[in-house]
Amino acid sequence: MDLNGLYCKKAIEFFGEINKIPRGSGNEKGVSDFLVSFAKDRDLEVIQDEAMNVLIRKPASPGCEGKSPVIIQGHMDMVCEKKAGKVHDFLKDPIDLIFEGDFIRADETTLGADDGIAVAMAMAVLDSDNLVHPPIEVLITTDEEVGMFGARAFDTDLLRGRILLNIDSEVEGVFTAGCAGGARAAVSLPVNFKAPEGGLSFKLSVTGLKGGHSGVDINKERANANKLLARALKHIKSRTPIEAAEVFGGSKDNAIPRDARAVITASDKIALEKAVYTLNNELSAEYSATDSGVKVVLEASPMPEAVFAGESLDRVIDALLLIPCGIINMSGSIPGLPETSNNIGSVRTEGDKVIIVCALRSAVETRKEFVKSVIDSAARLAGGEAEFKGDYPAWEFKDESVIRPLIAETYEKLYGKKAVVDIIHAGLECGLLGGKCPDLDMISMGPDIMDIHSPDERLSISSTERTYKLLTEILKTLAEG
Repeated sequence: MDLNGLYCKKAIEFFGEINKIPRGSGNEKGVSDFLVSFAKDRDLEVIQDEAMNVLIRKPASPGCEGKSPVIIQGHMDMVCEKKAGKVHDFLKDPIDLIFEGDFIRADETTLGADDGIAVAMAMAVLDSDNLVHPPIEVLITTDEEVGMFGARAFDTDLLRGRILLNIDSEVEGVFTAGCAGGARAAVSLPVNFKAPEGGLSFKLSVTGLKGGHSGVDINKERANANKLLARALKHIKSRTPIEAAEVFGGSKDNAIPRDARAVITASDKIALEKAVYTLNNELSAEYSATDSGVKVVLEASPMPEAVFAGESLDRVIDALLLIPCGIINMSGSIPGLPETSNNIGSVRTEGDKVIIVCALRSAVETRKEFVKSVIDSAARLAGGEAEFKGDYPAWEFKDESVIRPLIAETYEKLYGKKAVVDIIHAGLECGLLGGKCPDLDMISMGPDIMDIHSPDERLSISSTERTYKLLTEILKTLAEG
């Protein structure tokens, strides 16, 4: 696509550059080093800490040296998801940008606009020599998608600014001023194995779901493949004897899983097919509005060497059915806002254990702790145990703010539309950074990005243009004000 004439040309070009570097969570050294080199090539002050976070400082434009610094913040890692059958190694393969009309997408993988476009916009600001701006600090963190570990490790004493512009929102014109807190839960279930009793072997798959972000899309009532796999196994097992060798589903705790599978054995193929047929009819009717493509598929599979023994399969099914999934509480004070939720993001068979990983969120600390206790109880009842980590606090809305009214006024002045200031259910690093640096005045913004955390992710070019213009206009206003 010809980017000439676009105000955000450099931002999109930089987005393409960083997408050449694999940057899944936990694999960010390459992109972190790239940002350090980028800063050094421009004689900018740069700090790279042990967590691979990068802080870059750019002096104010001429005449604005006395103004207070402004922080631009985002994260360098991305969620790595791909469609079934897509050959792509996220550890070494680049992600090419595909331009379709107003949108940029990838080839059957996540695009990484969450949050690569924030990195790209920040790079464009740092690279420009004709913007009016106060002193700028660009903070790009690591491991946001798996527990915000970069922000957790970052020393906020390094920050000189007290206004922070987070670019990690996905709806243009909606500016976030608060978010839920959360945690990760890993449920470990011991399983025993035995030789299969014979019969036929099949791969049982739940597929065709939309998936999505476990915070942004949790209120859309989309089906969770891991939950449906447990339902399918329970449904089939109640109608004909089966054994199971393994269960797998999803790959990221903060992505609503689109696919899940189990290897099963059965003697009565007709009864098995009838049970799957009945279940497909039920699910098609239940999810016609939210996941019309849902399917339970039965395919012939090689006979496994071992299957779950005794009550192991029942314990796995029970745990998946008992662990809450989806919205648990809606906000009592903000209409339409989810308050507390849990997402069963991944299930995998590892040796003699089945591991179930969840992402739970809540704007209310006590309810978050209660959901932890529910998950712990479900794990113990199923003969396993739960471990919790990556706990992060909610970002509480502040009554007093300089940046919030300024950004709303600027957006309306530029585009003639009322800005929406909102609190969201998804987690943002603002909660952690604000918890360590309470006097930060923060707002989160971003261009339109659809279907994040899924292979259908796409970024609006026109919205990126407007958002980048808004960012530079805010910097100019803060420099001249």
